[in-house]
Order: sequence, then structure tokens, then C-alpha cells
Amino acid sequence: MKYIIFDLEFNSAFRIDRKTKRLMKGNSNPLCPQEIIEIGAVKVNQDYEIESTFEMYVRPQLYEKLHPKVKQKTNISPEDLITGKTLAEAIEAFQLWINEEEFTLCSWGRDDINELKRNCNYFKIDTGWIQKYVDIQKLCMVFLEAPKGNQIGLKNAVETFNIEIEYKFHKALNDSIYTAKILKVIKESPSTSMIKID
Repeated sequence: MKYIIFDLEFNSAFRIDRKTKRLMKGNSNPLCPQEIIEIGAVKVNQDYEIESTFEMYVRPQLYEKLHPKVKQKTNISPEDLITGKTLAEAIEAFQLWINEEEFTLCSWGRDDINELKRNCNYFKIDTGWIQKYVDIQKLCMVFLEAPKGNQIGLKNAVETFNIEIEYKFHKALNDSIYTAKILKVIKESPSTSMIKID
């Protein structure tokens, strides 16, 4: 069994108010309000060691202009996206990279898995390959014995576990690496023998 820990970055609709020049919410398609523009992932073995990495920009087809806040947060540029693949091509490449009969998809929180399915459904891309899934953020909250309903962000979790900050956050591959490191800490702790990943 291999664990595929992935992270996504998204773009969304926006507009600039002509009078005030302020950034405003745009007209989003309710069937796909956030469009995937980057996929990052790491393949982790049963010892929770990273074996392989995946990174790909996805050329937006729904919201073609890059949201200024997304650009600022992720450092993704319009030029990066012009050279990106379509979502269908990116998902095909992602599946080829996974190349495992049995695997579990993992991410930090449920937003990414939900948006992955929603984007695929919108663009009529098969999701039958998505079978097993684990929310690492939820595992982390169990490990930390946090009150029900509380959530911890990825950066705060990295700092809580004293994991060295080597890469910038809000980069799909980097966030996948940090999530994998958190999973390794949790699973190697003697106190977490009852926390199951599958």
C-alpha cells in the first residue's frame, strides 16, 4: 500500500470595480467555484518515507485570468499557467505517476479531495480511480486531542511538531511534503498506535 499525499492550488473569478478600483468577487460558476491550477503530490511508502514527487501546473479553462490574491499567495504567474496542461491531461499524468494497484489518497483537510472531485465532474473526467482517502488534518487533531470542531492550519501544525521549515507554504508540492512529514511524526509516535490511516 502506498500513500499519495496531494495538495491543490486554485483560481477563482474576480472583477475590479471601475470606480473604486477595488478587487471584487466575480461571477463564479456554482458547479465549479474554484478551479484547480496546480497539483503537487508525494508518494509515501509504508515507513512514511517520500519515494517520489509530482508537480504540475494546470491551465485554467473556466477562470482564465489569475486572481491577484492567488498570485500573491502562491507566487504562481500567468506565464506558468499558459504552459500548463488541461485538467484532463494533468489528471492522466497524475494517475500515470501514481502507477499503483493499491493506494490511499491523503490531503490536509477535505477541501482538496472535494474540489478534485468537483473539478473532475465539471470537466467530465472520470473519478472512479479515487477510492480510499484519509484526511491528515483530522488525524492530527485526534493526535493533539483537540476539542471537537477545532482545526489547525498546516503551518501551525508544522511549527507544533517542530518540523524544519525549508520551503514556502502555499506551493502544492511543498505543502504535500509538509503534510507527509506530519504524517510520519504522528505514525511514529508510540502514543498513536490506535490511529489508523486506512
